[in-house]
Amino acid sequence: MKTVLLDNRDMGQWDEFIASSTEGTFSNLSGWGKVYEMYGHRSFPIAAIDDSGRIRGILPLFLMKDIFGRKFLVSNPYLSYGGICAEDNDVKDRLILKAEDIAVENHVEYFEIRQLASMVNALPAKKDFVTMFLRLKEGEEFIWKNALESKVRNQIRKAIKSGLTVDFGNKYLDDFYRVLAINHRDFGTPLHKKAFFRKVLEELNKMSGLIVVKYQEKVIAGMLYIHCRNVFSDPWASSLKKYNTLCPNNLLYWEAIKYACKSGFECFDFGRSTINCGTYNFKKQWGAEPVQLNYQYFLNKARKIPVHNVHNNRYQLAINIWKKLPLIIANTLGPRVVRYLPEL
Repeated sequence: MKTVLLDNRDMGQWDEFIASSTEGTFSNLSGWGKVYEMYGHRSFPIAAIDDSGRIRGILPLFLMKDIFGRKFLVSNPYLSYGGICAEDNDVKDRLILKAEDIAVENHVEYFEIRQLASMVNALPAKKDFVTMFLRLKEGEEFIWKNALESKVRNQIRKAIKSGLTVDFGNKYLDDFYRVLAINHRDFGTPLHKKAFFRKVLEELNKMSGLIVVKYQEKVIAGMLYIHCRNVFSDPWASSLKKYNTLCPNNLLYWEAIKYACKSGFECFDFGRSTINCGTYNFKKQWGAEPVQLNYQYFLNKARKIPVHNVHNNRYQLAINIWKKLPLIIANTLGPRVVRYLPEL
């Protein structure tokens, strides 16, 4: 067996492996390499290949720089997970060794592998995050009666009685981005440029789309969903705060869950949270259960695992400043900042 970097001609084989692997997720798909090209992030698609030429495991890494020019590798930036996908532990060890070689050759501070559930190798890890999974096998009616808290059901009913409607389609990209941009500015968080989301929809076109909620024909909430194998995920979703009393976010998620059930998916991934935070409690009321995320590190030049703590005073100062920016300035500056921040 050998570990190599695949080129564009071999990425079809890469995606076939993801589709057939029990560990394959949407975050591992090759299309992300083309999405991240707009930020200049170099891709290192590592594959373990046996003597017959069959892929036995993969690890996508992307080279980034922080605002001080220090380099690091991450799998997968901007997403909750997307680390190693391999047939057994021996293959995982070989992929790690190849990644370590790449880290040394490129003089990076460290590499970070974002693992869903399973740990790999003996690399140091941090367990700051979980993702929230709702099981869909029992179907829409069972979920409505048994998984959703009564408060959530009442909020969905209120949204419907308020005249909110739901629609699907990539034609709503401009509306979705407007909602997302306003919310990100209000929360003090830089946002990708609209072209980023357009590229995601293009590269993952057979497994992605947009859902929106409208009030009097105006889009007031939206979700960009991606599905892979048996999991339906919503990496980006938002609603306008000024319409919170109408509960558009609740209707948005319920319609997404209904769509995922009807489409035959087994899990709905609500995305990353920290235990007992606001987003965690929101997701839990839908019946979602936490699944541990393990972020593991090879420390090359760095002496310790990097810490991105939004409660740090420096982060809070930046967040407070960002909240006060005019929307047009936030939208202009956001993509220039995001390219340095893999957490966003």
